[in-house]
Amino acid sequence: MHQLGGLTPLGGGNMKDWKGGIIAEGLSDPTTINKFDVYEATISEANLPIDYEGNIGRWHGYGIRCSREEIDALQPYILPGWYAHFWRGETIIVVYHDKQFEFLRGDAGTKREAIEHGKRQGIPEEELDFPTD
Repeated sequence: MHQLGGLTPLGGGNMKDWKGGIIAEGLSDPTTINKFDVYEATISEANLPIDYEGNIGRWHGYGIRCSREEIDALQPYILPGWYAHFWRGETIIVVYHDKQFEFLRGDAGTKREAIEHGKRQGIPEEELDFPTD
């Protein structure tokens, strides 16, 4: 069983029925990725901003499978100005360090709220597309 921050899922909560996208550079502890079931790993091209001090580098993105409880447990590790997002069926969850948004694919209103929240944190709108498969 995977645990984050001492969280032990109860009942059926350990079902890894969510897929998600996480960028390691957006976590306070990038080794947190090791606590998830990773099904895909990608490395970006060079010269992307990796922090707010002007450093550049590559992003390390991971496709993961997880439970709803693991999504909640990840939130304290997300750095300001970054997000992770997850999907199951028609439901999408966007997780920032300070807030979560849950909406259906066709719910433009809540999706817009999630985008605006990200923009207020300095994330460019073109990076707030929350892609799924």
